Amino acid sequence: MRRIVGNLYGPQVCHLPGLDIGRAYRGTEGEFRLGGDIVDVFHYGTGYTSLAVLDISGHGAPAARNAGLVKHALRAYASRGFDARDCVRALNRLCIENSAFEADEEFFATLFFAIIEPSRRTMQYVSAGHDAAFLIARQGVQALRVTGPIIGLTDSDAEFDHSVIGLDAGSIVAAVTDGFSEARNASGVFLGAGAFADIIVRLQACDAERQADEAIRHAYEYSNKLLHDDVAALVVKVL
Repeated sequence: MRRIVGNLYGPQVCHLPGLDIGRAYRGTEGEFRLGGDIVDVFHYGTGYTSLAVLDISGHGAPAARNAGLVKHALRAYASRGFDARDCVRALNRLCIENSAFEADEEFFATLFFAIIEPSRRTMQYVSAGHDAAFLIARQGVQALRVTGPIIGLTDSDAEFDHSVIGLDAGSIVAAVTDGFSEARNASGVFLGAGAFADIIVRLQACDAERQADEAIRHAYEYSNKLLHDDVAALVVKVL
């Protein structure tokens, strides 16, 4: 089982041309991954890099199966030359049709999906109901706006839009699943998504992997080591 799940989440990719990449994960049952929270990094074509932070409804093997479907569908669409918006539009249609075919009425997902251009100067992204993604640059911290609904909710392509942002050397793109923001302390107070950006800013001088690890560790300790949902984080630093 560990080998199967390991193949789904893929090898740890720490460096790509011009990028320092950090990924981290912690499940409600510890480090073993078997659920719908996934971070994927894909380098393809003539230097493009796609980034996906995904939180699928449900838990356990069914959620992991759907996560695998989403991961490889996004890679396929991106490698065919689709832009970020068309990748997500195609994915949404696939998820709706797959749910209907397999009678899986509970297949929904939030998704942050981005494509970094080969020049590393721009990034196009779609945030499908995912409100915990940030750009950290010289100008400060920018929350990356939601550009569309949750995946699997509507079959209207027009509902999904995209945004394009510039990337300079030193810029950081960071996103985390809602297990972070919904981590609760002993008083029942939610950690909140803003705490994730605060950690990344505080550790700006560190490599991306340490930033992601520290964010996950903070949520785990904040919740008194009792997370109620899985947490997956992605940090990408432009070199």
